[in-house]
Amino acid sequence: MERNWTDTRLYTVTDWIMKLAYINLLWLLFTFAGVVIFGLMPATIALFTIVRQWLEKEGDLSVFKTFFTVFKREFFKANFIGLILAIVGYVLYIDFVYLGVVHGYVHTFLATALVFISLWFAAMVMFIIPVYVHYDLPLLKYFNYAFIISLINPHIVIFMGLLIALTYRLFARIPGLTLFFFASTMATIMMWCALLAFRRMEKKKQVLEKTA
Repeated sequence: MERNWTDTRLYTVTDWIMKLAYINLLWLLFTFAGVVIFGLMPATIALFTIVRQWLEKEGDLSVFKTFFTVFKREFFKANFIGLILAIVGYVLYIDFVYLGVVHGYVHTFLATALVFISLWFAAMVMFIIPVYVHYDLPLLKYFNYAFIISLINPHIVIFMGLLIALTYRLFARIPGLTLFFFASTMATIMMWCALLAFRRMEKKKQVLEKTA
Protein backbone atom coordinates (compact mmCIF):
# COMPACT_ATOMS: atom_id res chain seq x y z
CA MET A 1 0.00 0.00 0.00
CA GLU A 2 1.42 3.38 -1.01
CA ARG A 3 2.28 5.61 1.92
CA ASN A 4 0.49 8.94 2.20
CA TRP A 5 2.81 11.95 1.78
CA THR A 6 1.32 13.61 4.87
CA ASP A 7 2.41 10.63 7.01
CA THR A 8 6.10 11.02 6.24
CA ARG A 9 8.70 12.62 8.49
CA LEU A 10 9.69 14.98 5.69
CA TYR A 11 6.16 16.39 5.60
CA THR A 12 6.12 16.77 9.40
CA VAL A 13 9.43 18.65 9.36
CA THR A 14 8.49 20.94 6.48
CA ASP A 15 5.07 21.57 8.02
CA TRP A 16 6.67 22.64 11.31
CA ILE A 17 9.17 24.86 9.47
CA MET A 18 6.35 26.65 7.66
CA LYS A 19 4.28 27.03 10.82
CA LEU A 20 7.19 28.35 12.87
CA ALA A 21 8.07 30.89 10.18
CA TYR A 22 4.45 32.05 9.99
CA ILE A 23 3.92 32.56 13.73
CA ASN A 24 7.34 34.21 14.04
CA LEU A 25 6.28 36.80 11.49
CA LEU A 26 2.98 37.25 13.34
CA TRP A 27 4.91 37.75 16.56
CA LEU A 28 7.00 40.48 14.93
CA LEU A 29 3.91 42.11 13.38
CA PHE A 30 1.94 42.26 16.63
CA THR A 31 4.97 43.28 18.69
CA PHE A 32 5.48 46.32 16.46
CA ALA A 33 1.72 46.93 16.36
CA GLY A 34 1.96 47.48 20.12
CA VAL A 35 4.88 49.88 19.60
CA VAL A 36 7.24 47.12 20.81
CA ILE A 37 7.20 48.07 24.50
CA PHE A 38 3.45 47.37 24.85
CA GLY A 39 3.24 44.69 22.18
CA LEU A 40 6.08 42.40 23.22
CA MET A 41 4.43 40.53 26.13
CA PRO A 42 0.93 40.09 24.63
CA ALA A 43 2.45 38.96 21.32
CA THR A 44 4.71 36.52 23.15
CA ILE A 45 1.79 35.08 25.14
CA ALA A 46 -0.18 34.67 21.90
CA LEU A 47 2.85 32.93 20.38
CA PHE A 48 3.16 30.51 23.31
CA THR A 49 -0.59 29.84 23.25
CA ILE A 50 -0.44 28.63 19.66
CA VAL A 51 2.75 26.62 20.20
CA ARG A 52 1.15 24.92 23.22
CA GLN A 53 -1.94 23.98 21.19
CA TRP A 54 0.28 22.49 18.48
CA LEU A 55 2.38 20.51 20.94
CA GLU A 56 -0.72 19.27 22.77
CA LYS A 57 -2.37 18.45 19.43
CA GLU A 58 -5.58 20.19 20.40
CA GLY A 59 -6.99 20.13 16.91
CA ASP A 60 -7.07 22.55 13.98
CA LEU A 61 -7.12 26.25 14.73
CA SER A 62 -7.14 29.47 12.82
CA VAL A 63 -3.65 30.73 13.62
CA PHE A 64 -4.17 34.40 12.79
CA LYS A 65 -7.58 34.56 14.48
CA THR A 66 -6.26 32.84 17.61
CA PHE A 67 -3.17 35.06 17.70
CA PHE A 68 -5.25 38.23 17.34
CA THR A 69 -7.84 37.10 19.91
CA VAL A 70 -5.24 36.19 22.54
CA PHE A 71 -3.27 39.39 21.87
CA LYS A 72 -6.35 41.54 22.55
CA ARG A 73 -7.69 39.49 25.47
CA GLU A 74 -4.38 39.27 27.36
CA PHE A 75 -3.02 42.73 26.48
CA PHE A 76 -3.27 44.35 29.91
CA LYS A 77 -2.51 41.23 31.98
CA ALA A 78 0.50 40.44 29.79
CA ASN A 79 1.90 43.94 30.18
CA PHE A 80 1.34 43.80 33.95
CA ILE A 81 3.40 40.59 34.11
CA GLY A 82 6.05 42.16 31.89
CA LEU A 83 6.17 45.23 34.14
CA ILE A 84 6.74 43.14 37.27
CA LEU A 85 9.49 41.12 35.58
CA ALA A 86 11.13 44.31 34.32
CA ILE A 87 11.05 45.91 37.79
CA VAL A 88 12.55 42.84 39.48
CA GLY A 89 15.18 42.54 36.76
CA TYR A 90 16.09 46.23 37.15
CA VAL A 91 16.37 45.90 40.93
CA LEU A 92 18.72 42.94 40.51
CA TYR A 93 20.77 44.95 38.02
CA ILE A 94 21.08 47.84 40.50
CA ASP A 95 22.10 45.38 43.22
CA PHE A 96 24.89 44.02 41.02
CA VAL A 97 26.05 47.57 40.31
CA TYR A 98 26.11 48.21 44.06
CA LEU A 99 28.49 45.27 44.49
CA GLY A 100 31.17 47.41 42.89
CA VAL A 101 31.31 49.72 45.90
CA VAL A 102 31.48 47.09 48.66
CA HIS A 103 34.38 44.85 49.56
CA GLY A 104 35.43 41.99 51.79
CA TYR A 105 32.99 39.60 53.42
CA VAL A 106 30.03 41.86 52.65
CA HIS A 107 30.85 41.68 48.95
CA THR A 108 31.21 37.89 49.05
CA PHE A 109 27.95 37.43 50.93
CA LEU A 110 25.95 39.81 48.73
CA ALA A 111 27.45 38.41 45.52
CA THR A 112 26.60 34.84 46.49
CA ALA A 113 23.06 35.79 47.50
CA LEU A 114 22.48 37.79 44.31
CA VAL A 115 23.74 34.96 42.09
CA PHE A 116 21.31 32.51 43.67
CA ILE A 117 18.42 34.99 43.51
CA SER A 118 19.23 35.79 39.87
CA LEU A 119 19.29 32.10 38.96
CA TRP A 120 15.92 31.55 40.62
CA PHE A 121 14.55 34.63 38.87
CA ALA A 122 15.87 33.42 35.49
CA ALA A 123 14.25 30.01 36.07
CA MET A 124 10.94 31.65 36.94
CA VAL A 125 11.14 33.86 33.84
CA MET A 126 11.59 30.76 31.66
CA PHE A 127 8.43 29.21 33.13
CA ILE A 128 6.14 32.20 33.67
CA ILE A 129 4.67 32.36 30.16
CA PRO A 130 4.27 28.58 29.74
CA VAL A 131 2.50 28.53 33.12
CA TYR A 132 0.33 31.48 32.07
CA VAL A 133 -0.89 29.84 28.87
CA HIS A 134 -1.32 26.37 30.43
CA TYR A 135 -3.10 27.12 33.72
CA ASP A 136 -6.03 29.29 34.73
CA LEU A 137 -4.91 31.04 37.92
CA PRO A 138 -5.29 34.39 39.68
CA LEU A 139 -2.81 36.82 38.15
CA LEU A 140 -0.22 36.95 40.94
CA LYS A 141 -0.40 33.17 41.44
CA TYR A 142 1.37 32.66 38.11
CA PHE A 143 4.61 33.95 39.65
CA ASN A 144 4.32 31.60 42.62
CA TYR A 145 3.47 28.64 40.42
CA ALA A 146 6.29 29.33 37.96
CA PHE A 147 8.74 29.62 40.85
CA ILE A 148 7.57 26.39 42.51
CA ILE A 149 7.63 24.40 39.27
CA SER A 150 11.15 25.59 38.45
CA LEU A 151 12.28 24.86 42.01
CA ILE A 152 11.11 21.22 42.02
CA ASN A 153 12.25 20.53 38.46
CA PRO A 154 15.89 21.72 38.45
CA HIS A 155 16.94 19.14 35.85
CA ILE A 156 14.32 20.43 33.40
CA VAL A 157 15.38 24.02 34.12
CA ILE A 158 19.00 23.12 33.33
CA PHE A 159 17.96 21.21 30.20
CA MET A 160 15.82 24.14 29.04
CA GLY A 161 18.64 26.59 29.71
CA LEU A 162 21.12 24.50 27.71
CA LEU A 163 18.73 24.21 24.76
CA ILE A 164 18.11 27.96 24.82
CA ALA A 165 21.85 28.68 24.93
CA LEU A 166 22.59 26.26 22.06
CA THR A 167 19.74 27.67 19.97
CA TYR A 168 20.95 31.20 20.61
CA ARG A 169 24.44 30.22 19.45
CA LEU A 170 22.96 28.68 16.31
CA PHE A 171 21.07 31.85 15.42
CA ALA A 172 24.14 33.95 16.23
CA ARG A 173 26.05 31.93 13.64
CA ILE A 174 23.23 32.07 11.08
CA PRO A 175 21.65 35.51 11.67
CA GLY A 176 19.61 35.28 8.47
CA LEU A 177 17.30 32.78 10.21
CA THR A 178 16.55 35.10 13.12
CA LEU A 179 13.84 37.10 11.35
CA PHE A 180 11.87 33.97 10.47
CA PHE A 181 12.47 31.51 13.28
CA PHE A 182 14.09 32.93 16.44
CA ALA A 183 11.07 33.73 18.63
CA SER A 184 8.96 30.79 17.49
CA THR A 185 11.83 28.31 17.95
CA MET A 186 12.58 29.62 21.45
CA ALA A 187 8.89 29.45 22.34
CA THR A 188 8.68 25.85 21.10
CA ILE A 189 11.72 24.80 23.14
CA MET A 190 10.49 26.50 26.30
CA MET A 191 6.91 25.26 25.97
CA TRP A 192 8.02 21.69 25.24
CA CYS A 193 10.30 21.63 28.28
CA ALA A 194 7.62 23.23 30.44
CA LEU A 195 5.08 20.60 29.37
CA LEU A 196 7.52 17.93 30.55
CA ALA A 197 7.57 19.59 33.97
CA PHE A 198 3.78 19.98 34.04
CA ARG A 199 3.21 16.31 33.20
CA ARG A 200 5.77 15.25 35.79
CA MET A 201 3.93 17.26 38.44
CA GLU A 202 0.56 15.85 37.38
CA LYS A 203 1.88 12.29 37.68
CA LYS A 204 3.25 13.03 41.15
CA LYS A 205 -0.11 14.50 42.13
CA GLN A 206 -1.94 11.38 40.91
CA VAL A 207 0.42 9.12 42.85
CA LEU A 208 -0.12 11.15 46.03
CA GLU A 209 -3.89 11.04 45.56
CA LYS A 210 -3.83 7.26 45.18
CA THR A 211 -1.68 6.76 48.27
CA ALA A 212 -3.68 9.23 50.38
